[in-house]
Amino acid sequence: MAVISGMLDGSYGAVMKLTKKWEWENIWLLFSIISLVIFPLILALWAVPNLMDVYRDVETAVLWRTFLLGVGWGVGSVFFGLGLYMLGQSFAYTVMMGIIAVGGSLIPMLVTNPGSVLTVGGILIILAMVVTIYGVTLCGTAGKLRDDHSQEHQIERKTKHSFKAAFMVCLGGGIFSCMFNLAFHFAPPIAVAAANQLGDLSTSFRSNSPIWALVLLGGFIPNFVYCVYLLITKGTWKKFTQPKIGNYWLFGILMGAIFSADVTIYGIAALKFGKLGTTVAWIIYITAGILIANFWGVITGEWEKASPKATQRMIQGCWVLVVSIVLVNIGDLLLS
Repeated sequence: MAVISGMLDGSYGAVMKLTKKWEWENIWLLFSIISLVIFPLILALWAVPNLMDVYRDVETAVLWRTFLLGVGWGVGSVFFGLGLYMLGQSFAYTVMMGIIAVGGSLIPMLVTNPGSVLTVGGILIILAMVVTIYGVTLCGTAGKLRDDHSQEHQIERKTKHSFKAAFMVCLGGGIFSCMFNLAFHFAPPIAVAAANQLGDLSTSFRSNSPIWALVLLGGFIPNFVYCVYLLITKGTWKKFTQPKIGNYWLFGILMGAIFSADVTIYGIAALKFGKLGTTVAWIIYITAGILIANFWGVITGEWEKASPKATQRMIQGCWVLVVSIVLVNIGDLLLS
């Protein structure tokens, strides 16, 4: 399930390539409304009919922490979307998710079970993080080689920013996006309150739904503010009224559906992995996402003009990431 959720996460961004008459802010605003507000709220109300009673039963400090971590993730989400737009699906996704993999998995592990770091299983999980960084480095250098080699790709990015500036956007996207997993990791009281409302002593994806609704609502605010700012200052809101773009709205809904499914399935996978679920499932989730994002990058022609050296480097990086999945699973088995 962690692999499936990662594959979904690595796929929704590819849909943006189908909305060429729109700017980034057009499709991203629609995607944000669908995936961060409408779908999570519908799911939470279906899963826990007395949703507001759940929030009333939880300490205010816990709710604010979860919400604010969601806002922080939302800032990262803005950078994330811009990074995909500026540098392409395969390279930008790989760099950002590599950063997210380490930050989002190491902190929960150190907080939840610091003693596990000194065990064989814990050492293997740490090693998997190091291997992930190495794999991301290989993929990142491959993307830089591709970018330098292909003048055509530079034009397709539709940006006047340098590679260095675009890379800094990706760096911000990776750092802030770690808060997504941290918000889920530090919000068990919400799931417990929901489980009590449902009369179910064990947490499940239904009792996790109020967490996601709150986290994603926090994440919606930065996305909404920045997209509206761009739509007004650039005048791109007019592109919503262009003729023959009815299918673009469907693409936005599709993006939102894919993202909502990936979040829900990830939550289930993290529960199934037990105490270190937000560490182990997170690494698998991120790695699977990186691999499938590179697959879509190849399918959509991002690597057509790349040099053989760049392509070979990307393939090596992907194999290294596969090794990291194997290591983290072995480590989890030894700890369980």
